[in-house]
Amino acid sequence: MGYRGRWGTATTAVAALTLGMGALAIGSLVSPQTRTDVSESVGEASVRVVTTMPLLAAQPETPEPVEAETESASLFSNPFAEEVAEPVSAAPLSFGAAYSFVTESIRRTATETVSVGRGDTLMGLLTESGAARADAHRAIAAMTPLQDPRKVRAGQELELAFEEYVTETEEGDSEISRRLTTVSMKTDVDRHVTVSRTDEGDYAGMEVIAELETGHVQARGTINSSLFLAAADAGIPAAITVEMIRMYSYDIDFQREIRQGDTFEVFFTREYDEDGTPVREGDVLYASMNVRGKERRLWRHEPSDGGNWDYFDEQGRSMRKFLMKTPIDGARISSSFGNRRHPILGYTRLHAGTDFAAPSGTPIYAAGSGTIEMAQRNGSFGNYVRIRHANGYQTAYAHMRGYGRGIRKGVRVRQGQVIGYVGTTGRSTGPHLHYEVIHNGNKVNPQRIRVPTGRTLSGQQLAAFQEARTSINTMMAEAPSMTQMAEAELTSDADETSSQ
Repeated sequence: MGYRGRWGTATTAVAALTLGMGALAIGSLVSPQTRTDVSESVGEASVRVVTTMPLLAAQPETPEPVEAETESASLFSNPFAEEVAEPVSAAPLSFGAAYSFVTESIRRTATETVSVGRGDTLMGLLTESGAARADAHRAIAAMTPLQDPRKVRAGQELELAFEEYVTETEEGDSEISRRLTTVSMKTDVDRHVTVSRTDEGDYAGMEVIAELETGHVQARGTINSSLFLAAADAGIPAAITVEMIRMYSYDIDFQREIRQGDTFEVFFTREYDEDGTPVREGDVLYASMNVRGKERRLWRHEPSDGGNWDYFDEQGRSMRKFLMKTPIDGARISSSFGNRRHPILGYTRLHAGTDFAAPSGTPIYAAGSGTIEMAQRNGSFGNYVRIRHANGYQTAYAHMRGYGRGIRKGVRVRQGQVIGYVGTTGRSTGPHLHYEVIHNGNKVNPQRIRVPTGRTLSGQQLAAFQEARTSINTMMAEAPSMTQMAEAELTSDADETSSQ
């Protein structure tokens, strides 16, 4: 047979072989084989073909290469080229492997961090991120026993995870769909709440509490302008400074008595995460204030007879007084108790209280524990609160911008609780607190009254306090001082500068 006739027969055979190989590839997905024989009758020729497909994953053993068998005078020989036998690796492809090959490349887990904005809701954040509304609802329901979803705060971050996969639309197009798998949020420095999708399609919540290490910090400083600035220069956090002010607010008038050169010292606990990073301030264990040459030292102690913890001096006397000397922080006395020319009415009359000038919105504290007798508008006093205390005492607070949460007539309040905020309602020339103390129906000078003191320890309770005080003093002696460390850094920097 000539080349032309032979080549025509070969072309017909190749077409048939192509169809056969396609069928063989599909068949290999269903029934994997390492070697497949296909017989086709093409004229008088019998052709045997070896088919292979690459493996998707590494196999423990690589099969031996199989060489394709050749025939020297086959109908499929190319008359214009040399016939070369090429080795072919046998690698079967099962249906499961083929399915994974197709689907794994289009299924993935996507993670993202969402920041809570002002006015955002958890449902809105989840659905806007691509979660189905039904999934978001079930995830929130699983979270609720652990964390109130209504209490998410602006600036808080949510860690979200989705399973993404390809689906086909009704029009036959492909699109990426998302399924919510995880919602996680940090609710405190040591607490995470996580909600995860289960195999059954439901959601389950989990709370994780990290163990923090507790350390001790000691700092001291000298007041040059204000206690807040001096404390900040000494590395003392604002929360600890506020606690110091409250500790001594029963005995020291921070608006009138503090002078330049007065000193202070504080010893408090601090919590650290696993990386040693400070994450939260703890309790003040000891503090000292030296004001105008008089030193006042206080130690934290909780009596074992069921009494509440308090700060006590060397003799076991509580620092807590019946009434606070100043029911507001960071204010100055703008007008004292006594006769004065009224700034609005223009004539002299008794000013039956103390005025504290402060920015509008400054918190006002209950000077002592008691019951709210009045919380309403009261003529020239504007927004007004009056509290009834024990021993015939009452305190009154006027010109407030607004009331504290839950403050109303008949409510019991504790000493130091926020009852309102500085304002300028009523007959007022500017934002300030007008504060009055009433004893047995008579208005008295809040700055000069002698009120009952708190508890004084005795007997076994005093002995236990003295033992606790010694323990705190020992810890202070062993703890590094923030002030000393700051001075050491300054000295080191100065040495380096002088050596250059």
